[in-house]
Amino acid sequence: MAMSRKLRVELAGGLYHVITRGNNRQTIFHEADDYQKFLTLLEKQKRRLPFYLYAYCLMSNHVHLLIERRADDIGRIMHRLLTGYSQYHNRRYRKVGHLLQGRYKAILCQSETYLTELVRYIHLNPVRAKLVPRPEQYQYSSHRSYLGLQATGIVDVDPVLRHFGKTRDLARQRYRAFVAAGIRLDHQEDFYLAHEGSILGTQEFVDATIHRIGETRPRKDAGRKPLLGARKFDGQALIALVEKFSGITQEEFCSAGKYGAVIRAKEALILVGRKAGASVKTLSGITGLSSASVSRRYDIALQKMRTDEEMRQLVQKIDCQYHPEE
Repeated sequence: MAMSRKLRVELAGGLYHVITRGNNRQTIFHEADDYQKFLTLLEKQKRRLPFYLYAYCLMSNHVHLLIERRADDIGRIMHRLLTGYSQYHNRRYRKVGHLLQGRYKAILCQSETYLTELVRYIHLNPVRAKLVPRPEQYQYSSHRSYLGLQATGIVDVDPVLRHFGKTRDLARQRYRAFVAAGIRLDHQEDFYLAHEGSILGTQEFVDATIHRIGETRPRKDAGRKPLLGARKFDGQALIALVEKFSGITQEEFCSAGKYGAVIRAKEALILVGRKAGASVKTLSGITGLSSASVSRRYDIALQKMRTDEEMRQLVQKIDCQYHPEE
């Protein structure tokens, strides 16, 4: 029996079903160029932050990806991918505000049990939506790559096809039959859990995963006396304050933008975040910068506090509301 557990999980080698939707279910792909742009950005991130991609399906208002994590966090990969696409979309269609609905969802799945099932489930999305009668008729999924109807490109098909046969032709034949059989299956809610950070698998897998990520291990600082007034770092609260006082959205100040207001907002976030106890790694995950870049921006921000009045006022406003008792 499949079990699920809500937990923020990042494991090297983990299989993740990643889902993101348009804000208020709005359309995020309007024409063929939009789909291609998303795939181009996905390929770019796959080169920069290597991961295995076993399946994708781009629907008009949402996206499914099946990713095996390697060295880099899913969070970092998705932040760069979705920020890049949001900026492209808003420039192209002269939009402002959030294109995507909150944070993407990433469900850690038991690979040996769900790999082929999830590939099938993702590729059958257009059929379930009644867009096409057969999945190979849909252009914006990786299903056609499995059948040899288009180049494999960014999709890692071999680990999946090996489950179906020793030769490529036999594996494709059996894979096609496997997917066709899935058309008769009902919607499988387990594969599309509504909340972020779930673990999908047997109870043994869920328990082993929790143990692996150290939920049952004592913290390294257990037994230490806490600092007087120390509080847990609240990244979302800090992001909201940076947006409020800078007038720059999270998508903008966590982008690669180079103009002054964006850089100022980014550096203010890093400066206040470090004061609030956030690690360089945590701020790297928020901003999309490398750890080295976060450290460099922190040093630059400290220097600007002596000479840049706009920077000083912005940091003071954010800091006063983030630490109202100080």
